[in-house]
Amino acid sequence: MSDATDTMQTADVPRGLRVNVVGGAVVMFIAGLIWFGAIGLDVGQLTRLGSGAVPKALALLLLAAGGWVMATGLMRCEGEADRLNLALRPGAIVVAAMLVFAFFIRGGEFGPVSTPQLGLTVVGPLTVVIAGCAASDVRLGELLVTALGLTAALLLVFADLLGVAVPVFPKFLETGIGGAVGSEAALRITYGAYGTLAAILYGLVFGWRRKGSD
Repeated sequence: MSDATDTMQTADVPRGLRVNVVGGAVVMFIAGLIWFGAIGLDVGQLTRLGSGAVPKALALLLLAAGGWVMATGLMRCEGEADRLNLALRPGAIVVAAMLVFAFFIRGGEFGPVSTPQLGLTVVGPLTVVIAGCAASDVRLGELLVTALGLTAALLLVFADLLGVAVPVFPKFLETGIGGAVGSEAALRITYGAYGTLAAILYGLVFGWRRKGSD
């Protein structure tokens, strides 16, 4: 039995079926889609970034990362390469998370479907939670810590410090806040609250786990 397993693990894997090659190609394809979607957006200047700065920078980073991953897969020896084994459920969940972000961050008309603007404060944690469910061993506490902490960081860096034109709040809240001063205050209160909740949950989740292991 062990001989058969070793033979399967060391069998030659065609370059087109290697995990790194396919994964790198997918990442580069996503980078191309992001760049195409942001091609008409202004990058702006270093002191005042435009709405196209972040998506185009993200596209370039993904392109470089995907190219590097793909190159490592192509250069790896045939006996050491990992064969791609498709798993439908995780892939479908990740795609669903991406669609939720794309359809609800700004909202709009998508053919016969109309979606409301939920903004980054809602779509950010929701996307992370949905994507995290693709893992085989989902831990809700850790997932909530990641979702709240990552959203707080995104709001702090991109919405507050860099001033990127991204919807932050749902449309009905955005119209109710009113004024630049009120929006800035609400933004800072929100990412402060998200960061605080993430820190509290982190202490509860990992503190409880350490006590359980003792």
